[in-house]
Amino acid sequence: MADPTRKSNLHWWIIGGMVVGAIWGTLLHEAYYSEFYANAVTDTHGNVVNDGILTKAVLKDIEGQFRETAFGSLAYGLAGLFMNLLKMIVLPLFFTSLVAGIVGLGDFRRLGKIGGRTALWYLTTTLLAILTGLLLVNLISPGEGVSLDVPFSSEKPAELTGWGVITGMVPTNVVDAAAQGKLLPLIFFAICFGVFLLKTETEAAKTVRSFFQGFFDVMMKLTGFIIALAPIGIAALIAKLLATTGPDVFESLAGYAITVAVALGIHFFLVLPGLVYVRTKRNPYRIMRQMSPALLTAFSTASSASTLPVTLERIEHGVGVSPRISSFVLPLGATVNMDGTALYECVATLFVAQVFATTNPDYVLTFGNQMTIVGLALLVSIGAAGIPHAGLVMMPIIFAAVGLPFEMTALLWAVDRPLDMCRTATNVWSDTLATVYVAHQEGEISQPEEESE
Repeated sequence: MADPTRKSNLHWWIIGGMVVGAIWGTLLHEAYYSEFYANAVTDTHGNVVNDGILTKAVLKDIEGQFRETAFGSLAYGLAGLFMNLLKMIVLPLFFTSLVAGIVGLGDFRRLGKIGGRTALWYLTTTLLAILTGLLLVNLISPGEGVSLDVPFSSEKPAELTGWGVITGMVPTNVVDAAAQGKLLPLIFFAICFGVFLLKTETEAAKTVRSFFQGFFDVMMKLTGFIIALAPIGIAALIAKLLATTGPDVFESLAGYAITVAVALGIHFFLVLPGLVYVRTKRNPYRIMRQMSPALLTAFSTASSASTLPVTLERIEHGVGVSPRISSFVLPLGATVNMDGTALYECVATLFVAQVFATTNPDYVLTFGNQMTIVGLALLVSIGAAGIPHAGLVMMPIIFAAVGLPFEMTALLWAVDRPLDMCRTATNVWSDTLATVYVAHQEGEISQPEEESE
């Protein structure tokens, strides 16, 4: 029997896990969903409440009933365990990899050059992603003529400004930021700590550098163990998703889902590979094959932050990028480089605007409004956490700027999970190619270990 811990076999095991999960989830949906839905939308007297609309409260009720079944409980339990294992290592891996990466660069001039190239790539690809989405959603117009029921919500998000993002990057309490999973402030502190650790020339500082390098090495070993469990965890995650959504989830929002998927596909398979080929002359599709375990993990978990351990391992051993580059560029990208999220924010907002205009003819989304969406999509994607549904959680910020009601985010929940999976894979792919680009420019990419064996 093949060993799933061997990296050359891992992507096949993950694909197998996805197939098993799809069958598992579909069978659960067909066996229980109708009964559980009926229970969730009727009161104790048998009367239908909320007109049978699938609100978040109803969905939570349905999930609770699935958890009470044997195979549903197994799916939710294994999925939760796998996600908790990934989340367990994210913060220490983020912090130690950034500090070790900065210290490993050796001097400030190199740090500035690498940081500049990284920032330029991230800004360029994010803008290209947004413009791709903007073009397609205007050409296809998936929201025109669509009329859907919208569950209302009384919650309104806090307003986000440019200064709000900047001040939010600086933690008032590093421990509290880590406890709350706020990666952007933690990365800011890690960069500052690494820079001044590099600047401090004492014996004690050298000991601290060795400590962080050792800490990072241990985290990578732990990561390897968790990666070996990915096929099982991914099977459970897919089963959990399909149990509640079923195969009919795309019907009412097919145009919107197709628009997002096509835009992401163009960016994933054409724009990003074309850009990296022009800049490095390296075959991007060969890199894609080596990175397939990370891309499939990103697709399954819908979390670029949780996928970071797999991404680091594959880009170093499968692609041949030096840890000095990958340990700096990838953790930064997993938080601030969100091509797929930015594209999604743009398409989703314009789709909802088109739906809203169907029943509100006076509402017009001007060219200026669309440019506002482009700017805010870029800003919001930088502040979005690398966790599932982060893009949708941030969506009301853009809605407020262009006069759309907050309640209309409910339109997007039904298909958000599969689209979240697609945009997360795009985010990780962009991070990967950014790392390859920077490593190529710095001469820090060599023959992969797996090809030299």
